[in-house]
Amino acid sequence: MVGVPSLIDELERTLSSGSSVQRADILRRVTDLFLVNVESYTEDHVAVFDDVMCHLIEKIERSALIRLSKQLAPATTGPVRAIHRLAENDDIEISGPLIERSKILSDDFLIELAKTKSQAHLAAIAGRETLTEKVTDVLVEHGDDDVTLRVTGNHGARFSRPGFMKVAEKAQSDGRLAEQFVARSDIPPDVFQHLLRKATEVVKNRLLKNADIDMRVRITRTLADIATEVARERAQIDKDSYSPGIVMSAEPGRLKAKIGELAQAGKRTETIEALAALSKLPVPTVKNLMRQGATDGLLILCKSIALGWPDVKRVLATVGGIETEPEIKKAFERYVGLTSETANRVVRFVKSCKAISKADFQRML
Repeated sequence: MVGVPSLIDELERTLSSGSSVQRADILRRVTDLFLVNVESYTEDHVAVFDDVMCHLIEKIERSALIRLSKQLAPATTGPVRAIHRLAENDDIEISGPLIERSKILSDDFLIELAKTKSQAHLAAIAGRETLTEKVTDVLVEHGDDDVTLRVTGNHGARFSRPGFMKVAEKAQSDGRLAEQFVARSDIPPDVFQHLLRKATEVVKNRLLKNADIDMRVRITRTLADIATEVARERAQIDKDSYSPGIVMSAEPGRLKAKIGELAQAGKRTETIEALAALSKLPVPTVKNLMRQGATDGLLILCKSIALGWPDVKRVLATVGGIETEPEIKKAFERYVGLTSETANRVVRFVKSCKAISKADFQRML
């Protein structure tokens, strides 16, 4: 503690009659002395520095306070009262460095800040290296869109299940947030599905467009599972109640829900009739389309009626004889890459023609 007594004497003189420049200078010297030897100080020593800094904080200008905050932010041991006083300052330029970096600030202190301070303060908390679930929950509850986006993109932040669900609700119509959300590796699978079930088409398309190949496959499979599940939830027809006549007369929604079951049961004729009925094409035209395009023809028909992948796979096996893993994988990649717009364009073209040649078919793709 060499030099401290003289600094304290100088401090008293400066506070009573010194200029703002002199007060800033003595604060700098006190801070430098503290940081240079911080590891060797006892609790009593630190308390002395704390008292000195607290005296100065009330007397010095903004620029000096900003500098002090930045200097103290990385310290693992420090003047606790001074750090807390700076961190609760309404001026984010003063409080921000400590809020975002100081390990001395407790969760309870951060939670109180999040409940009472500005969105800029919440954004600083959201940028901390690590965050516990209880702090993250408060940020999601009280934060605006920018705060939610930042904390969701912070992979050092831990989320509770309710916290994840709240972010998923916000991300349904927010493409940026949805991208940050699905990039997290700790999302429960059912929460991931919940987001995709509720997301707008704009958000779904953005996720598919910008995701890497693994995430795109996961999203596509999840969307396919959701489509199948929703269709089956609406279905009221018993699994064994179909015959060719019933297939042709069933309501489209109920027929779509059962098309996978027809295919799984090996009912090839009924499956083709169902495809024809749902795409509003004559059965011979559907068969011709399948002949011309083989697997692609089936995929186009399935995409045009928005059939989920699990059911598409069953149709491919029963109608197209596609069952090996390499064939299925290739078909899946084709199905993911095929847009509804392209599929519907081919179907419209087929409806306008009496026949379609293989050349016509390839040109449409």
